[in-house]
Amino acid sequence: MTRILGIDFSGARDAGRKIWIAEARRSDGPLAIENCLPASALPGSSKEPGIAITALARHIVAEADTIAGCDFPFSLPVDLVLAPAWRGFALSFRQRFVDPLSFHDICHRETGGIEVKRRTDREDRTPFNSFNLRLYRQTWWGIGHLLAPLVAAKAATVWPQMDQVSGKPVIIEVCAACSLIRLDLYPPYKGRTPAHRKARQRILDQLVSGGFLAPPKRSLRTLLLDNQGGDALDAVIGAIAVNRARLDHTRDRIDRLEGRVYYDLNQASLAKAIQSSSILAPSASPATATPVRAGRCVPKNSA
Repeated sequence: MTRILGIDFSGARDAGRKIWIAEARRSDGPLAIENCLPASALPGSSKEPGIAITALARHIVAEADTIAGCDFPFSLPVDLVLAPAWRGFALSFRQRFVDPLSFHDICHRETGGIEVKRRTDREDRTPFNSFNLRLYRQTWWGIGHLLAPLVAAKAATVWPQMDQVSGKPVIIEVCAACSLIRLDLYPPYKGRTPAHRKARQRILDQLVSGGFLAPPKRSLRTLLLDNQGGDALDAVIGAIAVNRARLDHTRDRIDRLEGRVYYDLNQASLAKAIQSSSILAPSASPATATPVRAGRCVPKNSA
């Protein structure tokens, strides 16, 4: 059965502690989370971003039948991609942008200081773009150190930018905040206070009562409520979004270059998501697929 990974990403100096991974098996009912841990707990990992992200890449490709959802921008606006295909953009990313600050500065210089957004950002009214001050480190580490090495090794595919390949993991972009906003369930839940913990409890309980999430074991529930940054809970929400993602929709040039974000937890779409995922049904015909809109709503606060 397809392995589901929800990954709350970070480009911070201690990224290994802030990247969280929720793991489950694809389900046509409430998703049962089997494990939730920080990237620093993976074999051969540490809190340092380069080491932790390399360990995360190994974890993603450990099982071929995997769909992994990562919470960071996978691309730039089309005019900044400067490549005929996203794969070329990703493979040249670290040569073009040697560090996070140069990425931030070059993008601002090339746009005349205007923070241009991707189509999905514009259509879904996101407040920040891929190289905004609050996101640029995540974008740089995510594209340059996670996606590009996997693409270069032909170890995984990135959807919808690339064609899916049977027998290889698929990586998609998710956004926990967008999922919560779509459910009208977005209280301030990241923080140390009892009020923040209570907000995390409210989110968790409503995910269970809404049929999105199977009741977690006591130890997992405690972890999700006690994790003050909300990163563990965001990883679980990302896993639910992956479980319900439609991966058979038609794509145009902008999709293939800029990508999309998958965040809709709408329960009505679940049966179709299970039926139509090309991992589970490789013979699904793109010509008969139903176009689906997706976008990013609110990026996370920390880098």
